Amino acid sequence: SVISFRLSPTALKAGDNATVTLVFSEAVASFEAADITAAGTAGAADNGTLATMTSINNITWTGIFTPAANTEEASNTLSLAASWTDTAGNAGTDNTTANYEVDTLLPSVNSIVISSASGIQNNFLNAGDNVSVTATFRESVIVDNASGNPELTLVVGSYSREATYASGSGSAPLVFQYTIQAGDNDTNGISIGENALDLSGGTIRDPAGNNAALTHSSVGNNTNYKVDT
Repeated sequence: SVISFRLSPTALKAGDNATVTLVFSEAVASFEAADITAAGTAGAADNGTLATMTSINNITWTGIFTPAANTEEASNTLSLAASWTDTAGNAGTDNTTANYEVDTLLPSVNSIVISSASGIQNNFLNAGDNVSVTATFRESVIVDNASGNPELTLVVGSYSREATYASGSGSAPLVFQYTIQAGDNDTNGISIGENALDLSGGTIRDPAGNNAALTHSSVGNNTNYKVDT
């Protein structure tokens, strides 16, 4: 019989692996990793791979489970088929692990828009005026700015300027702000930079702990927020 069948940890994010431990009541024969399958909710496709299982006594077996990339599945189990036998040839029984979670899908951006500006005079922004940029994500995100703030690149004329994270977390969009500097001029209107998000100063992650690896290109996203300082 099966004494124990489990994997640890049971919450897997991108880059994680889990150790699978299977303990039989006695030494077994005709057992291999292929006897174990991984499946998600309602018979979903395999959500990871278990390459090999090894043992020094044919009783306690261990292996490394690698979750599939770009997968979000809250309900998963490993299932042991009854295809193994003990050394006398007695047929084994099937077994199933407790539930584990897989979230290897990195946070991604749905949209970045220049959402508002303050201090407009005669259709132009001037030095000291503020521009707000809103970034909306595919899922809830957490901002960790203990070591610095994430930034977002704006193009103001011929200059790249950094809008700094100001607010937003969870299901709320993130808001970045930039203050117009003396010397900024853009008669076409401020736009969002290529590969705009810069996470070197802070971390954006999802609730599972996946750090965002984000780029977002905006083509022709000039706004009516023209600048003349």
